[in-house]
Amino acid sequence: MISRNRHQRGSSDTHALHPWTKRAVWAVAACLLLVVFVLGWLYWVNWSRYSTAQEQLESRISRLDGILAASADIDTRLSQARAAVGPWLHKGGSEGQNAVLQSLRELVVASGATLVSSQAATVPAESEQKLPKVRVSATVAGEWAQLVQLGQALQAERPPYLVHSLNIQREGQASNKAAHRARLTLQLDAPIAQAVEEAKP
Repeated sequence: MISRNRHQRGSSDTHALHPWTKRAVWAVAACLLLVVFVLGWLYWVNWSRYSTAQEQLESRISRLDGILAASADIDTRLSQARAAVGPWLHKGGSEGQNAVLQSLRELVVASGATLVSSQAATVPAESEQKLPKVRVSATVAGEWAQLVQLGQALQAERPPYLVHSLNIQREGQASNKAAHRARLTLQLDAPIAQAVEEAKP
């Protein structure tokens, strides 16, 4: 009987865990829980970043889709704007000054007056809201009726010549028999299409 009790006590002591073993088991379990927590936290952080990046990407894609959808309408509006503005602008570029002077000479010749002198200089745009222009300084001589005709032609000309300054002087002595003659000194501004041409692709 005594031997049997000793055998049972020994068997139960064999199955009981040592205190250090229990602590080790708890430590391993705690480490596993910590690892699971850290992995879960990292997964959540990465998922949040992915979700935010996806939302931003979808927003940008939707904006690009809207821009692409409106590009055809934008091109149409730009073409209409160029067609509306074009008749009001003189030719720009390196030949702009010569073109403006040649057009003015043709108007003077058509009126019957004489172009005594002329010169042109390009004036850059003063701001983004304004256009560059060619400023023409010219002296024209002729009969009074011819100068009036020239003034009317300048007023109706397209692209326009905008009068910056004007001075008229009578030539010779006034006479009822002879036609009155005068000399016209003027500065004209001719807006040019340089800014529009640079904006074209």
